[in-house]
Amino acid sequence: MKNSYPKYCVILAAIVFLVFQNQITAQKGGSVNKVFFKNGLVAKEFYLRADQKIDSVKTYHKEGGLNEKFYYDDNNQFHGICEQFTTEGKLKSTWVFVHGNLIRTTHHIKESNLKNKKTVEFNYDNIDKMDMILKANPNDMQAIYSRAASREYLQNNVLAEIDYLILKADLENIKATSVIKDKIQLENFNKTLSEVYSRLGSIYSGWNYANIAVDYKLKAINTDPKEIRFIYNLGSYLVTEEEDFRLGIYFLNEVTKAFPNHNFAHWVLGYSYLELEQYDKAIQNINIAFENEANLYEYGYGTAESDLRTIRGLAYHKSGKTDLGIKDLNEALRINDKNSVANKYMGIVYQDLGESQKACEFFQKARTLGYEKKYYNKELESFIKKTCNASQKAIVETVYTGTKDLPFIAPNPAENMVEVFNYAYSDFNYEIYNAQSQKLRQGISNDKIIQVSGLSAGFYILIINHQGKSETFKLIKK
Repeated sequence: MKNSYPKYCVILAAIVFLVFQNQITAQKGGSVNKVFFKNGLVAKEFYLRADQKIDSVKTYHKEGGLNEKFYYDDNNQFHGICEQFTTEGKLKSTWVFVHGNLIRTTHHIKESNLKNKKTVEFNYDNIDKMDMILKANPNDMQAIYSRAASREYLQNNVLAEIDYLILKADLENIKATSVIKDKIQLENFNKTLSEVYSRLGSIYSGWNYANIAVDYKLKAINTDPKEIRFIYNLGSYLVTEEEDFRLGIYFLNEVTKAFPNHNFAHWVLGYSYLELEQYDKAIQNINIAFENEANLYEYGYGTAESDLRTIRGLAYHKSGKTDLGIKDLNEALRINDKNSVANKYMGIVYQDLGESQKACEFFQKARTLGYEKKYYNKELESFIKKTCNASQKAIVETVYTGTKDLPFIAPNPAENMVEVFNYAYSDFNYEIYNAQSQKLRQGISNDKIIQVSGLSAGFYILIINHQGKSETFKLIKK
């Protein structure tokens, strides 16, 4: 089968531009641009030749190991044998390109389970069908979108990204150069464009292009403000991936205003308030989420380690209802005895109760279950040192700042100004960048106040600095 990518050269330039969070290293006369997961492992690499033309791109699994590799010709089009691998390193798929034309596809392994086998098969078949349609009409946007969605589902992310970027360019061009007078037609158009933004945000978040991901997720909201799913997606991403709890809470509260019993939003809100040590609010939100607990399991979130019982268990204990907290945590461990978060929280409970030996056993179990690998930025070492070495008189404890005490900005989203809280200095230098890392503004704060009036509505990065002590914030301008 022959399938061309007519706009590919322009799209590839956009991709390379997006990779601004990179480390550039010499590579046999050229260089390699690297993007990293939060656990420190490489997420994506662009290999450039000496003339700075792209040679190849590689993506990696979060737990390590090569995922995809694609090669390019001098015109920045796919060329040669391109491959994808499973997490175990087995060859999963092969694509053969000749100067941008897809000649042959071979799927060696179709990963599925009893629950998703039909869906997996559908998406493989759908890609083949859309390839046939696009062979006859390369500009069929509906077919490009359908193929992109199937590719994304099957985690063919490099190919899905290209399809979505082609759609984005076409749709934005239509919107900029034509007047759509019919209201229903405009709404449908915006729904399609916002969906493309949202899906690009998901792909970039998977590679830890955090700022680009937030920018696209926000564009999805602004393009189709009525779609609550986009608001939830951004709020949930900010909380669970970026740990920007306060900004995430803003969007999740917008969701619950529209749908007061939205159990997914209340679940993430419960987790947010637990991290901010607002335990009564955590319990309140988790109890609402419990009203339709089965819905969480049906859509795959109920099996997360920070599940409803785990969150409420620690919140109950910290709010003085330790018996209820232990009951919840025991039930969480009965449901999933490999829940490293519940083990850590149980350790905290017994540490607070002065039962060091019990606490130590739970903390050690959390470590054995890989807590520190899965939640690399969460403190466990100091808990182990304090409880498991309780007999030692002198123990050097790790200084740990709680989430609620970390610097933050408010109001956020902002209209005219933001104030910096939990920062030791009143007057400091600041810089404001857009999502593409272009500096737009710099100055000196006035008693922790920074003016943002005049900026267009959208997403920005705010960096403050005083004598080498800097902080970075995600800023959304209304």
